[in-house]
Amino acid sequence: MRADVFLAAIAACMTVAAAGAAAEPIAIPRPDPTLQRRAVATCTPTSYASSSKDDSPAINAAIKSCGAGGVIKFPAGVQYSVLSQITLTGCSACDLQIEGTLKASDNLTYWATQKAIILVSGITGGATIRSLTGTGVVDGNGQAAWDAFAADSSLVRPTLLYITGSSGVTVSNVYFKNAPNVFHSATSTSSNIVYSSLTNKAISKSTNLPKNTDGFDISGTNVHLSNILVENDDDCVAFKPGANYVSIDTIECRGSHGLSVGSLGKTNADSVQNVIVTNANMINSTKAAGIKVYDGLSTHGTSTVKNVTWSGVTVTNCDYAIQIQQCYGAADTAECTASPSAATLSGIYFTSFTGTTSSKYDPVVGNLDCPGAGTCDVHVQSFSVKAPSGKSTVLCANVPSTVGVTCTSGASG
Repeated sequence: MRADVFLAAIAACMTVAAAGAAAEPIAIPRPDPTLQRRAVATCTPTSYASSSKDDSPAINAAIKSCGAGGVIKFPAGVQYSVLSQITLTGCSACDLQIEGTLKASDNLTYWATQKAIILVSGITGGATIRSLTGTGVVDGNGQAAWDAFAADSSLVRPTLLYITGSSGVTVSNVYFKNAPNVFHSATSTSSNIVYSSLTNKAISKSTNLPKNTDGFDISGTNVHLSNILVENDDDCVAFKPGANYVSIDTIECRGSHGLSVGSLGKTNADSVQNVIVTNANMINSTKAAGIKVYDGLSTHGTSTVKNVTWSGVTVTNCDYAIQIQQCYGAADTAECTASPSAATLSGIYFTSFTGTTSSKYDPVVGNLDCPGAGTCDVHVQSFSVKAPSGKSTVLCANVPSTVGVTCTSGASG
């Protein structure tokens, strides 16, 4: 069409529109402000790149600045020296992305005054601690603490990552190494905590073992662990007083004291309930799974363990496959005999255990010493664990006839 014809057509249309009724204005769509995404604040703390200079103030400042829904980045290849406590106080929906390394100092005097190296306290809006690439490391630098503790067992040492009074916290895909004490704690005032795809390793370079390096101490509600590896010298996971609705799916524990309920009842009336563990690979542990309660002395409290299941457990060179101790911490057998535990154990299931124990107690593979003055509703199902000799003896005391395995008297603990 020629330009003059095109312009004439436009003019005609405008004349018709003007001659008729007033045309409705054309509605121009405008963006919905509720759909507009606010730019996410991102902070990257600066490292001094020196083990003698403290990077924690810069880290804490970054968390304060970007903690309200923002991202705090620790780049790959960068090491941060943690000479003082890192705290997530004030964080709400913050995202700590650790691709580099956070390494604690070995200042035993300072750390003896701190509950934790990384403290997550009072977080109700959620927090994420993760590595997107899997290169992130949190190093507790615990060798000096283990050596000092070997000489003085009164030494106070911090937990590596301590969650208390918080909800909606996720920790994933990070390598935690050489905690001076416990790796992870989630206290009874915490809920909705997720640990996934984590590695915890405490490996000593001296003859002193990394004592008390529990992989996880769990007392909270709705705590879930999945795809976990722990190599340490204490409980792989300890279900502590108050633990409720806790699940573990796929875990490997090396050199540990096992997947343990307790200890419970040392000074208070403690309870653990609604716990399920599935797909556990237990290697070179003192036990694969078990329960620890204190005896019936008046100074102790009464324990309740309810609805706890271990299912799909593979045993490799563990001293016991299953163990119940009714007199944990007792001075001697006479104390246990005189003051048997009054604990209530109900709905306890050891299910689908396979593998071979160590030769330490051969032919014994299990030791079930149930509360002598309490309740023992314990069930062992699909249990095929054997000692190296090929035999499979389970020692029992105070267990019901319906326990599910052939019992031999002589259990203790």
